[in-house]
Amino acid sequence: AEYMGQRGIKDADKAPIPDDIFRPQAEKRVRLGLVVAELTRANNLFPTREQITAHVQELASSYEKPEDVVRWYLGDEKRMGEVESVVIENNVTDFVMGKAKVVEKAVAFDELMAQN
Repeated sequence: AEYMGQRGIKDADKAPIPDDIFRPQAEKRVRLGLVVAELTRANNLFPTREQITAHVQELASSYEKPEDVVRWYLGDEKRMGEVESVVIENNVTDFVMGKAKVVEKAVAFDELMAQN
């Protein structure tokens, strides 16, 4: 309701929206968050200051005044927390992909499209 109110929907707190429609997505996000947190902890995938700084600079590089964008990020803990989360996700992704074994297999187009 709060999100809808922020988006300009009047009386959003009175909208009859059942919690059940959000439950599957919320449960999936929580499970994924727990997996990422455990992989991060167990494999010491916490972001370094250098990684965070590099990510902020990368985000800022496409702007006309990147130094202003860097200051904007550095000036807010919440924004920096979001950057840290992205860097953690990148570290976990790199870790998992580094452990993955790729096996090439020729598959007919129709067979590939029939897979769910």
